[in-house]
Order: sequence, then C-alpha cells, then structure tokens
Amino acid sequence: MNTLFPEIKPFNERFLSVSSIHTLCVAQYGNPNGIPVIILHGGPGGARSPRLTQLFDPKHYHMIAFDQRGCGLSTPYGELRDNNAQALIDDIDAVRAFVGVEQWLVCGGSWGAQLGLRYAFRYTKDVTGFILRSPFLGRRQDIDWRFSPNGGCAQIFPDHYSDFCQRLNSTQLKDPVQAYCDCFERGSEFEQLAAAQQWSIWKGSLSHLLPPKVAKERFGLGKKSMALARIESYYYSNHCFMADNHIIDNIDKVSHLSCILVHGRYDMVCKLEGSQMIAQHWSNCQLQIVPGAGHSSSEIGIIDALIQSTNTMADWLGKRV
Repeated sequence: MNTLFPEIKPFNERFLSVSSIHTLCVAQYGNPNGIPVIILHGGPGGARSPRLTQLFDPKHYHMIAFDQRGCGLSTPYGELRDNNAQALIDDIDAVRAFVGVEQWLVCGGSWGAQLGLRYAFRYTKDVTGFILRSPFLGRRQDIDWRFSPNGGCAQIFPDHYSDFCQRLNSTQLKDPVQAYCDCFERGSEFEQLAAAQQWSIWKGSLSHLLPPKVAKERFGLGKKSMALARIESYYYSNHCFMADNHIIDNIDKVSHLSCILVHGRYDMVCKLEGSQMIAQHWSNCQLQIVPGAGHSSSEIGIIDALIQSTNTMADWLGKRV
C-alpha cells in the first residue's frame, strides 16, 4: 500500500498578476529539473493543499500549484468579478509561462479535473498527459445529483440534506444553488457566514465514504468556507460557464494523450458514471475504480491509487529509473 511522500516546503512561492483585479499565489515544489506537473485544486474556490504534492515523488517531479482566483492566498479573497472558467483556463497558461516550462502533466481532482481537461482542450500542445481523480463533469444532472431535493445525495443523506436546506423556504428549494447565491449577494454578513458554513459542511459530509463525525468543526471554518461556498455556488448557478455536455463532446481533442483516471466506487460528490463515460470515449484512458472509497483524496485507497499513478506516469514519460 502506497503512502504519502514526506511533506515538503515550496522552493519558490511568488505572486502573479493576471488581471486588473486578480493576483494569484503560485508555488513550486520538488525537483526543478523533474517532470513538470500542474496540480489543480478542487472547488471552485477550494484553494490548494500542500498535501496534494505528497502524491508525487519529489525526486522525479517539478510540482506547480496555485490558488485560483478569489481563494487561498490569491487576492482579492472571495471576489466574483472577472472570475469565470475561461479566465481560469487562461490563468493556467499564464502560470506555465510564469514558471518557465514548455509542457507539463495535468493533475486534478473533482473541479480541478474538469478545469484541467478544459485547459487541455484549448492548450493541447502544452500537455504531456493526465492524472485525474473523480472528475466533475458539471452537467445539469451532476449539479442536481448533489443539490436537488430529488437528487441522489438527498436520498442517501437525508439528515445532512435537511441541515443544508434548513434556511430555505419551499420556493427556494426548487433551486437551492440559486438560493445560496442570492444569500451571498444580498444577505447580511451574519447570514452569508452561516450559509457558507452550511454549504461547506454539506460538501464535506459527502466527501468521505464514512462522513466525518467532526464535519462541522472540520469544514465549517469561517473564512475558509466563505470562498468555497461563494465561488462554488456562483459557478454552479452559471453551469460552470460551459455547455451541458462540453467535457464528453471535446474528449477527442486530447484522446491521443495518456490519462490515468482514479475514482472511488462510492463517490457521492462526483458520480462514477461520469468517469466511466470519459473512459469509454478515450482509448488512451485507464480508469481505476477504487473499492471501499468515496470522493476524498485523503482516503487510503485513493492515496494508494494516485501514488501508483504518479509513479506509473513517471515511468511512461521516461523520467524514473
């Protein structure tokens, strides 16, 4: 069973201005002469986690990670202006030029996997391959699955869903995502903070095969939850700024590249059906279904599969002996 590599500090951390409003925090880890890999965090609005760099052998990989617009150490915090998927896609290319690499491996989970694919659809020549976990396809059915009172998550976790919807009236329940967006736009500071905590607790409760007993303490942290809830609900209310079946419809643009795709069998946040569909349309994609695992990258089986994937990809790229 593979375990995380030791935690390391970035060897370089700088700020990159990408618009008149937004500045991104960009960090580099590992071997500057190793295999370049961009690590895209989830959310949107989730911020980077140094723990994700522990999935890569630091002797062989040059890891690049950044906080997307409005979250983490990027500024301004929680900002929705000039914040959309196309901007984030162009930001990735700006980061590539900023750190001075010509091509890199794309790695991301959930929203980060979707963003990585959309980036590669546009900047295909700059990508050497993919390691993806539990991609969020962003279709209407995927959003309904997680947020609709008739969705799968509400049916399997009705107690947690009741908490998530306790502030919503019958009209708002028809579109909970929009109701939360309206709160972040017009609610008082207290109402916004309470809504952000509840949004984040709901997502956190779904992320593990066995929901953490301390979900409220772990996921309901004030400032941390605000960017996730505010930005994520905004993106979802705008259908992730793409057509409903955009990911599957464009897979042919990257089908010549190799992809290792990891998905927990019991993932409630992102349906396994989505990864199965990607693999069916992508001959160079290897789908590994992890038994006894949910959505979180911190689950033992997911960690094992991802580290196996990063080692395998290093072998494929000829950079590991």
